[in-house]
Amino acid sequence: MKLEKLAAMFFAAVAMLAFAASAGAVDGTIEINQAKVMAGSGFPYVISTANTSYRLTGSLSVPAGLDGIDVNASNVTIDLNGFSITAPGNPGITITGMNASFQSDVTVENGAVTGFAVGVKVGSVGIVRNIHADANGAGISVGNNSVVAGCTANNSTILGAWGIICSGGCAISGNTTNANNFYGIKCNGVGCLISGNTANSNGNEGIFANDETTGYGGNVLVSNGSLPASGGTSMKNNICNGVLC
Repeated sequence: MKLEKLAAMFFAAVAMLAFAASAGAVDGTIEINQAKVMAGSGFPYVISTANTSYRLTGSLSVPAGLDGIDVNASNVTIDLNGFSITAPGNPGITITGMNASFQSDVTVENGAVTGFAVGVKVGSVGIVRNIHADANGAGISVGNNSVVAGCTANNSTILGAWGIICSGGCAISGNTTNANNFYGIKCNGVGCLISGNTANSNGNEGIFANDETTGYGGNVLVSNGSLPASGGTSMKNNICNGVLC
């Protein structure tokens, strides 16, 4: 009987451990939701372990004046899983919805970030895809040699703000950047490829490149406040206010 009881207790303990593990991670992916964040240290939710993956299982509502998620490690993937990270407004210039400014190889995908001073920031060799960074002070900021694809970055409100900005060497494709306060898409460095985007009704250029090493092609640029595009090299097949350019 004692052996049977010990065996039963052992298997019960194993089952409890398995349940606890599954509540925090699925297939090695760590789950994030409002209840988990508030049960911990609150916002910002801080990621400090490299080579990890995270997935939202519910939307996050962030109090004013705080970042949503801060990433302090490289090689991190965050899947918003169709959910949103929202704040009540865009106070100041430092509050960021998804902040991985100084980290490399960070991927952020599949959801919405709105109401912050800046929606999403990643460092070099990052990927931002299928993100709605709308109605922030500024939209999406990426470091050198990053990819921004399939995103919306609209209605950025801070003076001089952009929809999408890259430090240099980025591929920026298939995005919508409309009605931002200043630039639609900006390459601050050299060697960007900007293709297949829309940049309409922005306060200044639809596309602005630091120099002619950036190529842009196949974009639709309409009713931007200054020029449709400047500073880069046209690869043709752009539509600039209804005319091929």
